[in-house]
Formats: sequence, C-alpha cells, structure tokens
Amino acid sequence: MKDNKMFRPVEIEFYVHLLPISIVQLSGGGEFLRSMLESLRCVVTLHRPGTPGDFLKVIALGENAPRYMIIYGHGTEDGFYFGEYISEIDTSMLCNEALPAAAIQEKVTLPGCTVISATCYGGQSAMAEAFLAGGVKAYIGSQEAPDDMAMNVFLINFFFAVMEKGLSDEDTWRQAVEATDHADIWQMSYHNSGVEERLKHE
Repeated sequence: MKDNKMFRPVEIEFYVHLLPISIVQLSGGGEFLRSMLESLRCVVTLHRPGTPGDFLKVIALGENAPRYMIIYGHGTEDGFYFGEYISEIDTSMLCNEALPAAAIQEKVTLPGCTVISATCYGGQSAMAEAFLAGGVKAYIGSQEAPDDMAMNVFLINFFFAVMEKGLSDEDTWRQAVEATDHADIWQMSYHNSGVEERLKHE
C-alpha cells in the first residue's frame, strides 16, 4: 500500500506546527468547536455539507484526507440525520431521513484519518465498519445520545492529549474518556481493524 499523502496545510511546516483537523458540520455548533480547537494549535477546515451528496463528497477526500475528522450533528439509529429536502435533491441514499452505514461504505475514502463521530448513535458497529472499510486509521463514536457539553469537553480532552502528550489514538481516547468522566462519554467506543473497545466505568 502506498503511503497516504494526506492534506498538508502550510501550517504544519510552521515553527510551532498546527494539527490539521476537519469538522463536518451537519447541524449547528461547528463554529464553537472550531474556535476551541484553534486555541489548541489546530488548523481547522469547517465543511458545511448542505445535502447528503455533499457529505459523501467530504468523506471521499482520498489522499487529501486530514489527520482527524469530526462529524458534528445529529444522528439516529439509522445513521447521520439529514431531514427532508425538496424533490430536486437526491435523497435516494437516505433511510428514514438519515444516511446509513451502507451508503457511507460505498463512498468513504479517508486513508490514515481518524474519524470521531460527535453524533447520537455514531459508535454503532455498522457505522464503524463502514468507515474502516474506507481506510480510516480509527473510528470513535458514542453508543447512545451524548450530552452536547460533555461531548465538547471530551473533544477538548482528546485533542489536548494529542497535541501535548503525543499518545496513540487508542491511549488518547482512553485518557479523554476517563478525564471527562461523564456517563454519556463512557459510551464512547474505539474501533480499529474491526475490533471494538469500550471502557468500564467502575
């Protein structure tokens, strides 16, 4: 397999290099998260896909994939929620107004990228397997419906550990869950190479 070239913004060559992250904003809140991450020396691209087709283009970046991608918005047990559209918009890939794992698996190409789903039910095995099929390094998501504030704290803990401690994704996930210590965040699972890990809350 060829080495992943990945998206390389000039900021990663700065004396104090910045970490490239993409936020895919399916609903509000992405701007706040962007500001928080930029304060942690991240260079952030904020995608605002207006249709399911737009979203599928974002997750098919190939060699331009960022090191980390956060999917921020609403989710249901059927997938990432998009809602209703006018007849001119292609929604044939949706199931109950949500984009299911099967549709994602057909398009996703994110080699070497770690994807974090900050949506409800984003950590279900089918969704993780869909992204892993597209070459992602790891996939992290919640088994249930996480509290928004707790999710933001988890993300800050996660990327603080990435920038300041240089831990592996798995160790960073574990530390961020424990540091956030919220009932909803203990539901965040880590998926890598078809293996799902969950932490036990004593």
